Amino acid sequence: MSAPVRIERVEDGRLCVVTPLNTPPDTGTDTDAGTGTGTSMGMGTGTGPSVLDAAPDVDVAVLEVAGGHLAWNVTALEALPVAVLDDPVRAQDWLWAVYGEDVAIALSGIAAGKGLQDLRAPAAPALPELLASARRLAFAHWAARWWPASVIDAVPPLDEGLLAAEIGELTDECDLLLGAEDREGQWEWEQEQERERERERAGDGSAPVGDRPRSAPRATDYALAAGPATTTAATAEADGMTLARGTGGSDWRRYPPGLIDASERAVSWEVVRASARTTLTVRAVAAPGPATVDPRLTPRATVGGASRPLEVGLRLVDDLWLGSAGLPDPHTGGLTVDLHLPGFGTPPRLPDEDRATHQEAAAHEDRAARRAVRTRVRDFVRHRLSGAPSATPLLRAEIAAAADDESDF
Repeated sequence: MSAPVRIERVEDGRLCVVTPLNTPPDTGTDTDAGTGTGTSMGMGTGTGPSVLDAAPDVDVAVLEVAGGHLAWNVTALEALPVAVLDDPVRAQDWLWAVYGEDVAIALSGIAAGKGLQDLRAPAAPALPELLASARRLAFAHWAARWWPASVIDAVPPLDEGLLAAEIGELTDECDLLLGAEDREGQWEWEQEQERERERERAGDGSAPVGDRPRSAPRATDYALAAGPATTTAATAEADGMTLARGTGGSDWRRYPPGLIDASERAVSWEVVRASARTTLTVRAVAAPGPATVDPRLTPRATVGGASRPLEVGLRLVDDLWLGSAGLPDPHTGGLTVDLHLPGFGTPPRLPDEDRATHQEAAAHEDRAARRAVRTRVRDFVRHRLSGAPSATPLLRAEIAAAADDESDF
């Protein structure tokens, strides 16, 4: 692999950034999954994502290395990564291996402040095997956080033990990229993962969300999380009149893995009017498979479009998160429901901020863009599990998930 890269100093010279200039265009036929590449929303220094982006999305794989970070778009792993270096001197230990000697020499000049702030250089990895292992390690870390497990969309969960074991092996293979402090932190993470699995096997109740009894789920069980698509006259008379309902997905960045099914049909809401009271009920399909999530972490639903800000607490009932709350008035036009875990990830947008027309349009556009990214990720994962040729070999956890015939996905 040979490609030009841009090398520059940014943020008042505190950081050095190496950006490939030949990231494959979004043609719909990329090297891994036919899903296209992501969009850099940050500093505009190139065509790939980086940790400097204002709002990196769920399709970004990041690897922390000595002196900085490497980032790939997960659907275009064959491209060279974007490097953001906070310590170019430490990074010199591996830059030549990933980008080649020309880039390492050029960056050393910029880092030394020899009158250069921005230049281009040819990149040709000196150790392509190391770069391949780094890609797989970044992807494995991505899968541990962003794998879109869904009973609705027939995407099986990954075995956490297999994934953690392969992360450990790949970390050893990438030893050149990691400093002593990084390796120590990785070792501590691996030990904590092993202790968590031991607690699960011992059944001590420290991870009840994963230990809750479940029968093997079927996609047909959750055709719509909201249940029946129509309300009969008898039901309306007994339980009230259904005024509105909707179905959608959720922003994966707003809660940890193992809580919510990743489908765009996993979240639903229904507004019912009965006895002069208007009630909103929210349902969300729980993530399939075992999950090591603390039971005290319960998601909430932020409701937009109502006459006043509204949050609905959810509780786990079998394989559904359920919650309801009274609406201040029967107005149901333009309701939106977003799930989040309080204090986790991106702060929720306050519902009353969406009232202005331009803000509503911006919020709608943002939701549509995030939904498109999630769709690309799901297509990418399904492509990998389908057995189609892939430029980046499957992880053992992916192979096991694809071969699992017992889950009835």
